[in-house]
Amino acid sequence: MNEGRKLFITDIHGEYQGLIELLREMDYDAFTDQLVVGGDLIDRGPDSALVIRYLRTLQRMHPDNVVVLTGNHEEMLRWYRQNQSDMWLIHGGAEALKSFEHTFADDAESRENLDWLLTLPMVAEDEEYVYVHAGFVPDQPLYTQSRDILWMSENEFYAYGVEDVLNATGGKTVVHGHTPCEFICFDGARLNCDLGSHTYAIAESRGLALVDLTGGEYAVYNCGSREMTRRTWRRSLS
Repeated sequence: MNEGRKLFITDIHGEYQGLIELLREMDYDAFTDQLVVGGDLIDRGPDSALVIRYLRTLQRMHPDNVVVLTGNHEEMLRWYRQNQSDMWLIHGGAEALKSFEHTFADDAESRENLDWLLTLPMVAEDEEYVYVHAGFVPDQPLYTQSRDILWMSENEFYAYGVEDVLNATGGKTVVHGHTPCEFICFDGARLNCDLGSHTYAIAESRGLALVDLTGGEYAVYNCGSREMTRRTWRRSLS
């Protein structure tokens, strides 16, 4: 039986089948495990609506154990709905719209799910970790950050020293996504868990990872081949 593991997944990008397969592969128990989703639930992949509906339902059923954050793709959707920008449509929004129209029964269901999606927080934390989508600015208060942090590049976030980040979090590791990597990457303060689900630039190896922060392993679902692999990561750099 699971004993309250901490699990993290990010940048799902409409990959519903992979999400479900990963939860099954890692023996996810919603009653005992803590699940944090790091944003970018939608766009590019085929089933954005199913991902939204599933995670919203899961959070409603287990509000103490499921945390869902927003990402820059949700931010683009927010701008689109507010008639501020159409950039969402060319960054995966067209695929998401098809999913919404195909999956949601009517305008009411679509509105309920998207209203939930667009009010998700940018930051969460527990006694061990701080969770964000892309990064944050260490010299600013964690919970009053600009929404610009949803777009923070790897170069910008990793330009801050390890000690700067740890001082800002009280020694907690920052778990994030947004910038695709080939493997889970840990530098002593930051753990990048984005393996590029439906990222156009790395189509051959694009994957979705579910990371067990407690046990030090993770499962990877290849979005092209649909193959599942298991890997390990180490928190210690020694």
